[in-house]
Amino acid sequence: MNKSYLIPDTVKVLSTETLAPYIISYCDDGILYLRITNEVEETIERSKALVEVIGKMVNYKKVPMLSKFDEFALIPKENRDFWAKKDSCPYTSAEAFIVDSTAMKLITNFYMHIEKPERETRMFTKVEEARKWLKNFL
Repeated sequence: MNKSYLIPDTVKVLSTETLAPYIISYCDDGILYLRITNEVEETIERSKALVEVIGKMVNYKKVPMLSKFDEFALIPKENRDFWAKKDSCPYTSAEAFIVDSTAMKLITNFYMHIEKPERETRMFTKVEEARKWLKNFL
């Protein structure tokens, strides 16, 4: 893995944007990689701005997204509710979360079973497994 945290060395980054707390990279494997940092708190306004950035990056087409939250990056309930709606981000065909802590596993499980996202969503501990699953949505 390269310094981009999730993106394998064999994958070419086509474009990257930073919109705190998000770092978004679109790559030549057709997957959008999203890192959510703990720099600033996530808000609905920031999430909506993220959707605009994603749309421009992927030329307004649907792509699968691989997401990872930094340690201590908390997801407010309003944001979980927002992202659970299919039309919240019309540019994502499916979403895979990489979880590497018990706390994130609990939060992601809660999101998947209580908020019930309206797009295909799964949780993984390994990036390669998540990428393999996401390739079904290209």
